[in-house]
Amino acid sequence: MGILTLFCNIDDFFLLYEKWKATHCLPETPTPETRGHPRQLHPSEVMTILIAFHQSNYRTFKHFYNKHVCVYWCAEFPH
Repeated sequence: MGILTLFCNIDDFFLLYEKWKATHCLPETPTPETRGHPRQLHPSEVMTILIAFHQSNYRTFKHFYNKHVCVYWCAEFPH
């Protein structure tokens, strides 16, 4: 399964999940971000990277991210 197919499947899931969450859960009160940088990746992008890491042969996420995501997928994940 390619990275684009994986991302599309995960993004479709997140769209359905957000719709379900809006109808079945109480609304969340936004908490102000006081630490670190503001988020730049959508949760579906984060999940795509995590699932790809578990399907890879890398032992640590740091090496996977620095040696694979930043090198080969910099166009897919620009932030």
